[in-house]
Amino acid sequence: MDIIRLSVPGTLSYRDVVLRVVAAACRLVREMAPGKQEPSRASHDFDDKVVSAVGEAFNNVAIHAYRDLSPGAVVLEIEIEPDAITLRLSDTGRVFEPGIEVQKTPSPATLPESHMGLYIMRACMDKVTYRPGNGAAVPNQLTLTKRFTPS
Repeated sequence: MDIIRLSVPGTLSYRDVVLRVVAAACRLVREMAPGKQEPSRASHDFDDKVVSAVGEAFNNVAIHAYRDLSPGAVVLEIEIEPDAITLRLSDTGRVFEPGIEVQKTPSPATLPESHMGLYIMRACMDKVTYRPGNGAAVPNQLTLTKRFTPS
């Protein structure tokens, strides 16, 4: 198992840096996969879902966790395995407290413009967990896991 660590300020200015690192990590997972093949639709789907989920997670930290606070760091830890990727985003901002609305699957006819981040993360990833922190001593931690199966 290989691990990549990146620490960036929790502002939207650094979103692109984070997503480029995540996209490169997805390529590494695919290159390590047993029976590696040329990039396929499954490869692109894997990359797109992981990058979308991390993009939503980073947006949530930058926009909500550090709202009205001096932006702290977002630490991204990426575990790369031959058949999976696990990403952990840690921050010292406000604790996320999901309301009842994130438990429901939204209706396509009434999709809201906001509050879709957790739904998108869950739809894109195989496993999503969140552990609230209590400031700098114990940061908030969101963990996202996605398996890769070459087609």
